[in-house]
Amino acid sequence: MEAAHLCAGLFLSVVAWCRARQVQDNQTGARRKKRRLRLLAARRLRLKKLQQTWMRRGKVCKQSRLHRLCAHEKWMTAITHHFLRDRMRQRPKVWLYPRTSDWWENTASAFTDDQWLQHFRVSRETFSHLCMMLKPQLKRQDTTYRLCIPLQKRVALTLYKLAYPCDYKTVAELFAVGVASVCRCVHEFCTAVIEVLKPQLVVTPNGSELVKIADFFLHSYGIPQCIGVLDTMQITVIKPPHYQSEPPNRESYLAILLQAVVDGNGMFWDLSMSCPTWVNDSCGLKESWACEDFTIRMLNVCGTDSGRFILGDEGYPSQHWLLKPCTNTSWMTAEQEVFNSQISQAHSVAQHAFERLTGRWRCLNKRNDCSVEIVKDMVETCCVLHNLCEKNKDTFLPEWISREPPPNVNGKASKE
Repeated sequence: MEAAHLCAGLFLSVVAWCRARQVQDNQTGARRKKRRLRLLAARRLRLKKLQQTWMRRGKVCKQSRLHRLCAHEKWMTAITHHFLRDRMRQRPKVWLYPRTSDWWENTASAFTDDQWLQHFRVSRETFSHLCMMLKPQLKRQDTTYRLCIPLQKRVALTLYKLAYPCDYKTVAELFAVGVASVCRCVHEFCTAVIEVLKPQLVVTPNGSELVKIADFFLHSYGIPQCIGVLDTMQITVIKPPHYQSEPPNRESYLAILLQAVVDGNGMFWDLSMSCPTWVNDSCGLKESWACEDFTIRMLNVCGTDSGRFILGDEGYPSQHWLLKPCTNTSWMTAEQEVFNSQISQAHSVAQHAFERLTGRWRCLNKRNDCSVEIVKDMVETCCVLHNLCEKNKDTFLPEWISREPPPNVNGKASKE
């Protein structure tokens, strides 16, 4: 009986302790909940005060407290939206180096015809013709981030680069563009001239034109059936990275050979160029270079039984379509001396044409530091422009043949 009373008392004590513990836990939970509510209310109050402060200053605090009030997904969506909206409102920033184009826009536009010819080597009419013919290939569109280089400036800076043996940096500073832009404009201009103008200006003469050329050499120099004069010039280049050959001696330099046929008017009607080869002042490339395509073209023009031929100097190998002077000068007859004199006088047509070519486009007189492919394009472009200027009767100044320095930005030639 006493044991039963003892067990009942112990059970009641445990129940009372559990109820007391539950009440205590409920009170602790209530206190924690109230504390959290107070902290949240205080946080909301601080955020409200902070927003009011930023509103008074004209700024709205958005992103700094956004992640504390929204879930992670909502915060990412909101921050992306605000970022894109702010970027759309901002004006795009263009990463251009500040340059002034006062020389091209103000000084060059006020040039007289003589000053324009002195700087760009072509007349204003020829310049306008170039811009019109090359517009589909060189015209560019403005973009949102930057303005394109105008067509006239592209043509002008390329003509200036070809007319004077200056580097790309000088042209870039003068025309207020980047060095890379100058390189790209020169390359694109040369490619466009070769694709568009060369088929129109460097053309093999047809039957009636061949007759006119032959009549010119017959009446001017007494040489019948001559349809052109063959001559060459060397353009010095730098050694390409893949070029394995070494110079045979200290006087040798790397050059490519431009070979051209000139008619009676001093215009080129056939062009060909060789690969880079080591040469020196006492040894040329004529004997060592044989262009099979050129020989085939000359055979097609001269034929085997037409009697037409081309004049060349003693440096070329013998061909049945090539007329050379007599080389054995110690045993020449009077007729051979007259023959050599006539060929020498007729050969001056090609020499005069090359003088005008190198005088107008002075980049051919200096070693070109571009790649061999670009150098060939530049040389070919100069020949095409030479024909264009001769066709349009552009003025050629005699002082261009001398080594005058490029003019300064004020339009006068600087003294050496």
